[in-house]
Amino acid sequence: MVISIINEKGGSGKTTLAVNLAARLTLDGDSVLLIDADPQKSTEVFSDMRSQNNLKPIFSNVCKTGVSLGDEIKLMKDKFDSIIIDTGGRDSKEMRKAILNSNIVIIPTLPSQYDVSVLYHMFELIIEAKEFNENLLVFVVTNRVSPNPFLQKDLQNLQNYIKDLQVEKNISDIYLLDSVIYERQAYRKAVIEGKSINEFDNSKASEDFEQFYQELLEKTNKFIKG
Repeated sequence: MVISIINEKGGSGKTTLAVNLAARLTLDGDSVLLIDADPQKSTEVFSDMRSQNNLKPIFSNVCKTGVSLGDEIKLMKDKFDSIIIDTGGRDSKEMRKAILNSNIVIIPTLPSQYDVSVLYHMFELIIEAKEFNENLLVFVVTNRVSPNPFLQKDLQNLQNYIKDLQVEKNISDIYLLDSVIYERQAYRKAVIEGKSINEFDNSKASEDFEQFYQELLEKTNKFIKG
């Protein structure tokens, strides 16, 4: 299974999501490769902090950029149960190669007007890619959401916008997850210790992420079998 985390806007939490998803799949017994397709090599921070804290690696982590990313994915997908691809915050050749060679694409997005504007283009990009990768599953997850109850209206507005966009673009195979991943200090603290959020064991953050993970598995199994 190849899963790409994409969004052409920076700051949506792609790397944190990619790292923790790779760690959670490993916990379930998968052999996992995390490919960092961002020239900034953000996932190296997690791997380096883990090494500095004398913790054993929990998944393989390599950096690969350029048009040969697609070849790398094809070469490695039979060697690992799951491949997670973390892409940069822009529309790039790496992002497009990742989409074309994935089984699943996850688009993390924030409930802000800037992110809403970018999401429109992301949907157009997915529609274009599905002409070549017609079995691609696409999930949108609202990420880095403020737990402040006074800002819940922003979350509801985003969810309504995505649903309206699905109707406008006539796309029923891009799915908005019900799960919400809230902005928690625990994610930053966990990286400093070189730990995944499950290992760090902050109840609220790990509960948020677990709900996302279980829904992702449930919907993936449902649509693949269906």
